[in-house]
Amino acid sequence: MKNKKIWIALIVLLILAGTAFFFRERLGLTESQATAAREQTETETVAIRPATDSLQVSASGNIALASQQAVVFQVEGVVTEVAVKPGDTVSTGDLLVALETGDLERAVDQAELELKLSQTALEKLTEAPDPAAIASAQASLVAAQESLAQLEAGPRAAELAAAQASLAAAQASYEEVKAGATEAELTQLSAELHKAFITLKQAQEAYNEIAYTDTVGSSQQAMTLQEATIDYDTAKAAYEIATAPATPAELQEALSTIQTAQSQLEALSSTQADLASAKATVASAEATLADLLNGPTPAERREAELNIEQAQLNLAEAAANLAQARLRATGDGTILSVEVEVGQQVTSGLSVATMADLTALELPVNVAEVDISKVELGQPATITLDALPDEAFKGVVSRIAPTSQADSGVVNYEVTIRLDGRNLESVRPGMTAVATLSDDNAAAGWLVPTNALVEAEGETTLVLVRNGQRTRIDVTPGSAQGEWTVVESPDLQAGDRVVGSVASFLDEDEGSNQGPRGPFGPPPR
Repeated sequence: MKNKKIWIALIVLLILAGTAFFFRERLGLTESQATAAREQTETETVAIRPATDSLQVSASGNIALASQQAVVFQVEGVVTEVAVKPGDTVSTGDLLVALETGDLERAVDQAELELKLSQTALEKLTEAPDPAAIASAQASLVAAQESLAQLEAGPRAAELAAAQASLAAAQASYEEVKAGATEAELTQLSAELHKAFITLKQAQEAYNEIAYTDTVGSSQQAMTLQEATIDYDTAKAAYEIATAPATPAELQEALSTIQTAQSQLEALSSTQADLASAKATVASAEATLADLLNGPTPAERREAELNIEQAQLNLAEAAANLAQARLRATGDGTILSVEVEVGQQVTSGLSVATMADLTALELPVNVAEVDISKVELGQPATITLDALPDEAFKGVVSRIAPTSQADSGVVNYEVTIRLDGRNLESVRPGMTAVATLSDDNAAAGWLVPTNALVEAEGETTLVLVRNGQRTRIDVTPGSAQGEWTVVESPDLQAGDRVVGSVASFLDEDEGSNQGPRGPFGPPPR
């Protein structure tokens, strides 16, 4: 019996020595610290927690709209109607803002007219040729061919001689006009003038002899005097004309006659340019006749068809612009703001209102760099609001910022959580909220204080406290989470406590029955 007590005492001493060694080696404590920790561990207990608690992430932020839609005009004009105001609820197709449509309606009419013209051009291009047009084209071709043949044959000798004679006569006439009367002509005209003067003088003398009679007016002498006077004036005018220089008009008329004769002569003498022009005229006449007989080419038909397509596009664009003059809601939502009023001139691209779906909400939060690895897209979240403390809302992670934000040396990543669209009538943008993210697929296990574990002979144990009874059980240790360690054991269940201590708790509201806080740092979050 005595030996048995001795063996029991030795076993107890070995256990105490092993515990002291564990605290010194595993936690890096001094002998006095290890002793104090062992004594504390023997008296304090801590509630075990599910291992998933170590993977929870909590972050706060403010509720925000998932998206806002700017209502933008694609045309310019004057506002004639504003059908909504901030706070109005609208449905798809509801009128928001309207513009004056006079110019847009005229643009549609113009586009319709251009389309009809293009269609008419294609019809005209493909219709059968007019017999009268064919006959005219054939006559033009014959005339062009005859002109070419005449140029190639050259002028007849008689025609050429006559043209040359006309040119020579015109040139001689010009020289005569320029030189004036010859000496012989002047001598003849002078003699005729002198003769007329003598005749006039004789007639005057005969008239003077009977001038006192009552019948002098009907006498032969009077008639002779009158004729002599006329002959003298005529001779005098002829002499003056012959002795006067040629006028500019006379010279210009003579030159014009020369130019006309020269052109007629040149027309009879064909040049290479004339021949080329005549051949081009024949080719053009042949092409015109061929076009009439053969109809349009594939390229011409395609061009006409493309003109119709372009006109159709222009009409569609004009009709779209007219439709856009009445801006309508493209979805259900609430009007947040209106930026225009009746009578205001607006331009294309101007935002006239803003609307949003107030039930499409999200929560942007900042997650610390040490926790961002625990967050992934599609991860569920539980959201609580300061304004609605008795309600909890569901959401999922919809976006994770790829880059970090640093504030006062703290590195965070923005994570956006999209709220479930149900039961959000009381939730408003801007409300303060807290989101809790957890990994439902985390491995099973329990979190226990690291200093509750005892290693001996290759096995790890801890003291389980259940219903006031203490039992040492075997456990399989896993990863360390700060001053906590994940363990697995079929003997552990929810509500169990183990002998040990921690400096902080996974849940600050857990209560003081877990024991005093120690010096081992914060729990994993």
